[in-house]
Order: sequence, then structure tokens, then C-alpha cells
Amino acid sequence: MKKNGYFIFEKLKAELFSEILKVKFRVSQNHFTRNRKQSFPILLLFMLNLLRKSLSLEIENFTKSAFVQARMKIKPAVFEHLSHTLVNEVYTDNDTAIKLWNNFRLLAVDGSRITLPFTKEVKKRYGEVNNKNKTGVIKARCPVLYDAGHKYVLEGKPAPLKQGERALAITHLSHCKKQDLLIYDRGYPSYAFIKGHIKNDLSYLMRVKVSFNQQIIDFDKSKKETTIVEIFSVKYTKNSKKLTAKNAGIKVRLVSVKLPKNQIEILRTSL
Repeated sequence: MKKNGYFIFEKLKAELFSEILKVKFRVSQNHFTRNRKQSFPILLLFMLNLLRKSLSLEIENFTKSAFVQARMKIKPAVFEHLSHTLVNEVYTDNDTAIKLWNNFRLLAVDGSRITLPFTKEVKKRYGEVNNKNKTGVIKARCPVLYDAGHKYVLEGKPAPLKQGERALAITHLSHCKKQDLLIYDRGYPSYAFIKGHIKNDLSYLMRVKVSFNQQIIDFDKSKKETTIVEIFSVKYTKNSKKLTAKNAGIKVRLVSVKLPKNQIEILRTSL
């Protein structure tokens, strides 16, 4: 079965106008009980900018103050719910439309920094940093799980900058399944991070710096295209800078890829 865009949109529309959605995501049971212009689904559509009327006509139904007050009655989690509803609808009973690479769904993970509005509430949650002009701004780390084949964002949540990229990326794994191949840039490879993929039975492909560690340096010097190695979690011993192996080893494949201008890319993968 292959679902077209109209079928999926109608499913999402039914969800938007359902009584269950309103009851679940309104802040109080007393909100949205009357039949007004600022109804729960219309307000959501306005916020999502999905109404087809011109912006001037949209604003006619919502004064600025009324709109601000009305949107405070909706839990922000509704947008995450609608996003997951849309994505799940695309992947459910829609096998002929799903694009795969060697039977894998290709998922890319990366993070970015975004600037947020400067308010007391936002500052309390995300903290404040200085920009180049030494002016206080609020920035958040935003990790994203992205379906590279279909160009869908499966998950993306802002988080305080103090939270690390790898720790945030691990939270994406609950949205993945077997036969997903997760692709990462150079900031992610680590023993613990790879261990998390093994526990969830997920395949991975990670770019690593040629100077990442001695094992990678030796592989690059060998001029081999690929080899299987074992990696360990390591720690410094007391009163010494020597490294000692910690926990069981993990077997990974190293792959050397020649890029244009004779540049070499080293990959760690479970494949």
C-alpha cells in the first residue's frame, strides 16, 4: 500500500479536530469549553500557519492580546505529539513508499545552536551566554534526528548548552528501530555511545578524525581500505598518565574512504 499526501493530511486533520487532543493538551479542563472563534484546533492551525486565508484576515479573528492569552492555554507538548503523529502515519502501512538503502533506513544525527527569545522564563531554563559583542543572549543546543531518504525530521528538542551532544543524541535511539542505520559526524564516536547502539540493536556509521587516537592513526598509516578492530573504554590510572582498558571490548569496522583532492575519511561502523 502507498499512501498519498492527501490521505496523510486527512489523518492529521482528524487528529487536529479531535476532542481527545483538546482534552489531553489544554492546560485546564475549563479551557476551550465554549464555541468561540479562538477554538482549540483553529488556534493550533494559526500557530502552525496552516490557515489558507491571508494573514490580515487571520489577524482579524485574533487580536494580539487575545491570541497571546489563548495560546497560553495550550500545552507546548501538543506540537511534539502532532509531529510524531504525522511521521508515524507516513511509516505505518506504507512500505512501497519507504526509501531504503541496502534495506536500511538512513537516519542522520547532528546538533546545532539556536538563539531563543530573551525572557525570564527562557533564561531560567537555558541560561545566558555572551555573543561576540559581549551582549547577553540565550542559546540552546538543538539535536536533530533526520530521515535523509525522505527529508523528515523525526525528533528535535532544544536543550541547555551544558548538556552534551552525545548525551542528547542517545535520547533519539528510542525513536529508532532495527534496520535503521544512524549516521554521525566526528563529534560523536566514543565507547559508551557505541555501547548504547549495541544495547538497542542499532547499526551506526561514525566519522572520526584521522588523529582521533593511536588506533586510528595506525589504521591510516596501514593504507588498508578496511579492517576489524576492538575498542575499549579507558581510564587514567592513579599517579600515572598511562591508560588502562576498562570493561569489555567492542569489535568495530574501520573504513578508509578516499575523497577528492586525496583527502582521507575514516569511518567507524557496525556494518
